[in-house]
Amino acid sequence: MDPSTESRIPELGDVNLALLVSLVAGEHCIFSTVVESVKNLQEEIRVSCERTFGIQPAVIECTSKTTVDEFNESLLVEVDDEFEDASERRDGTKLPTFEFDLSPPADRTPGRFESIGNTLDDRRIADIVIATGLDTAEESVQVQAFELLRSRRIFTRASMHLAPKDLLFVVILSRPTARLSRHLNDMFCMSHVHMDEDGLPYTDGVIQKHDAPTLQLKDLSYLRELAANVSLTAEMAQYLHNVVIFMRNSRYVKGGVTAAATRNFRVLSMALAPLHGLTYVPPSLVALAARKVYLHRLVLATSQNEKSLLWGSDPEAIEELLDGVTVEDVIEDVLGSVETPL
Repeated sequence: MDPSTESRIPELGDVNLALLVSLVAGEHCIFSTVVESVKNLQEEIRVSCERTFGIQPAVIECTSKTTVDEFNESLLVEVDDEFEDASERRDGTKLPTFEFDLSPPADRTPGRFESIGNTLDDRRIADIVIATGLDTAEESVQVQAFELLRSRRIFTRASMHLAPKDLLFVVILSRPTARLSRHLNDMFCMSHVHMDEDGLPYTDGVIQKHDAPTLQLKDLSYLRELAANVSLTAEMAQYLHNVVIFMRNSRYVKGGVTAAATRNFRVLSMALAPLHGLTYVPPSLVALAARKVYLHRLVLATSQNEKSLLWGSDPEAIEELLDGVTVEDVIEDVLGSVETPL
């Protein structure tokens, strides 16, 4: 790895590192934190996109009253030719950010969109979309988000818009226990839980603008190239496969070990290697990837559907066994059960 790039990675905070992993892997990410810190986390991610990565974000604040039209409109930003080379925007000038508060307006007229019906809409989908509270939005809005990530395009009343090649969709949950709809949730490769004690360097003022560690587009491209060429030996591929099988067969797990999760598991394991200065995938990175990939996916069994009930287990004993078990506990139990290659 380029020494200058490698030296900047340890300077990044947990939020920046999660964004970097997502950008290198080319996959989407879910963030969560305590309710009181959601707004601060949103601001930290927004500033990180601008100052650390020089990428233009669109910030969306969803509510239960957000409509599909409002969601679509909020994804779009004006085309800025000067922003095409984001690495050149390091002169201290303010990067354009687009924020949308999707709370219902005081009054809404039926002809709201009629004025753009016959005009050419040359806006584009933002390179990074930060959606706060998407879990509170109606199912139709979450379906639209799913279609964007699946087909990489949206249709507005005026035009069709294609998503950027390296689109990154970041969701900040409204509360730590919230979940997206099942199919949308499976579109996100990894999740990251931000703890208050980890701090928010930009929001807290710990890092000043001129001191911010920066990673240019060429650095991200270089890291992606390294990740694509990481060596995954047959033994490590078997270890990764065993983790998936043990996860699926765990008595604590009801669901969530999907085909998409398995693909993301492999991709993330390889994407983590260059960030640690490695050209191969060791067992420790597979374990780290498992903690990130399955944290938001696993659906835990209950005393009504635990597997051993089919063979006559006592429901009361099962309820006592499952009491207090968390997703983190299950992941650690599985990782401890799988034999690690030497």
